[in-house]
Amino acid sequence: MENGLRWIADAYDVGYTFTLCEGITPQELLVRMGAEPSHIHELTDHAVAELHCRPEDGHLSDLEFLDREDEDLVARLEEAGFLSHPQVIVRAGAVPGWAYAIESFSSRATNYLVPLSRGTRAYTVFRSGAGMQQVGYARAGEVVAYYEPRASGHDHATPEAEIPGFTYTADELPDIAFLRFLEQELGICIAWEETLTPLPTAAFTQAHP
Repeated sequence: MENGLRWIADAYDVGYTFTLCEGITPQELLVRMGAEPSHIHELTDHAVAELHCRPEDGHLSDLEFLDREDEDLVARLEEAGFLSHPQVIVRAGAVPGWAYAIESFSSRATNYLVPLSRGTRAYTVFRSGAGMQQVGYARAGEVVAYYEPRASGHDHATPEAEIPGFTYTADELPDIAFLRFLEQELGICIAWEETLTPLPTAAFTQAHP
């Protein structure tokens, strides 16, 4: 799978939110989204997928990644909300100068653009399983733009509400176009393989504040 960012749209084709914050750590990104620092644990992409797919009446034995004999680990994950069927699980990582976050299905970050951008800037792109797509940009604790993008030549938000420099044509889906925009505008490249390894991760019982 190619590097860059556009692979995210293929890897999370049932819906995702991707967020970038400049100049902070992955842990700080999760804290700005409402995580308790002590509740952040490093989990793999596979572990998060298991947690997402675990049925409501599922047993801990369903989780292959979890060593149930490690009582301390089980207790810490339970306290952090990972074992209580959280609505949202967010994984965060870092590239030079930026922290990023990936959510499967959910869009928690879109409700936290103000704290995420405090003292810095943040970008986010969301695509729902039903195909709704939204992009956002915030700077210095203020949301500059958050909207559903439309291809060039169509009616769209006023220039004041648009993300500077971002345009696309109908030949490209808006979320893929925005990922390409972030690649080119910011020079961001994230290796797909790196996102499979353990990354700082937080669980939330609610999708929104």
